[in-house]
Amino acid sequence: MNTVTVNTVTDVDAANGPTSTLLRDTLRDATGRADLEFTAAPTPLTGGFYAEMLRFRLADPPPGLDRDLVARIVPNPAAGAWEATIQRAVADQGFPTPAVRLTVDETSRLGRYLVVMDAVDGQPPMAGLGIGAIATQIPDLLRRLPDQLARIAADLHALDPEPLASQLARLDAPFPLTTAGFIEEQAGYAAALGRPDIAACAARLLATEPTSAQRVITHGDLHPFNLLVTTDGLVLIDWTVARLAHPGFTVAFTDLMLANPHIPLPRGGAALLRPVGRSIATRFRATYRALTAGTSAAVDDENLDWHRKVHALRILVEVAGWDANDTRPARGHPWLILEPVARQLLGASPPG
Repeated sequence: MNTVTVNTVTDVDAANGPTSTLLRDTLRDATGRADLEFTAAPTPLTGGFYAEMLRFRLADPPPGLDRDLVARIVPNPAAGAWEATIQRAVADQGFPTPAVRLTVDETSRLGRYLVVMDAVDGQPPMAGLGIGAIATQIPDLLRRLPDQLARIAADLHALDPEPLASQLARLDAPFPLTTAGFIEEQAGYAAALGRPDIAACAARLLATEPTSAQRVITHGDLHPFNLLVTTDGLVLIDWTVARLAHPGFTVAFTDLMLANPHIPLPRGGAALLRPVGRSIATRFRATYRALTAGTSAAVDDENLDWHRKVHALRILVEVAGWDANDTRPARGHPWLILEPVARQLLGASPPG
C-alpha cells in the first residue's frame, strides 16, 4: 500500500469506454437495477498513481446513489476493503471525507474492488501554483496552508479509534495492524527486491521504536493535494495508507512533504521554494502541537523523528520496486524529490 494519490478533474471524455461499461454493469448487478444508465459518459479523474477513478451520475438512481458520485476502482481487493472500511468509519464519526455509498468486491464484472463515494467539488489549497504564483502567494501560503493541514490532522486524531479497531480486526486483510508490523512488511519487500541495505535500515528502525501507548486513526498520506477546499470547508481524501497508529505516523509524513514541496519548478524556483517549505513545515508542527497539547494526539520530537524515518523507509522500498521493474517515472511523483531526503534520514547509500 505504498502510494500517494493526487486527484484532479480533467476534461477527458470517456475514452475509457470499456471501464465505463463494466462499471455500469457492475452497478446494475449490485443494485438489482438492470435498467441503470449514466446521465452522461463518466469523467475520468487523473493525477493519481494507484487507483482508477471515474466521476458519474446515474439516471433514475436507487436511494443513496441519487447524487454526483465517484467510482474508485482498486487493483488490490484487500487494499480496497481496507481503505473503504477506514473511510466509512471516519465519515460515520462526522469527519469531513466523502461518504462511502457502495462497495463491490473483485468478483464483479470489473474484476477489481469498487468503492462508490460522494463526489466532492473542491480544489487542493496549492492547485495551479507555479513560480509566478508562489512569488506572490508566499505570505498566504505560510499562514494558511500549515494551519489547514494541522487542523485536519488534529480533528482526525481526536476521533474514537476503537470502533475502527474492531472493524479492521474482522477484515480478512493481510495488512499489519501495528507500525512495527508495517516496518517488517517493508523489510520483507526490500529483501524480495534484493536490497539487504534497505532491509537493514528497517531492522535499525525496529530496534529504536519509541515506547508509546498512543493510538489514533492516522492518515499517513496527508499532503496538500489530498486536501480539498470546498464551500463547506476542508475535506480529506485518499485513505490508502491509513491505519491505527501513533499520531506521528500522519504528522511526520506531512512534515516531510511540506519541507520538500512537490511543485515542479526551474532550478532557481526550487531554490526559492526550499526555505518556504521549511517555514511551512515549522508552522504546521507548531500549530498541530498547540491544537493537541495535553491530549493523546500529541507528538513529541522523538516520535516525530522516528516516524519520519518510517516514511523514508516506505519511500525507498517503493523506489526500489520501480528500479527492479524498470518503472521509475520520469517526473510527477513526489518520491523523486523525496528519495535523496529519505536516504539521508536513514543513512542509506544509493545502490551500487
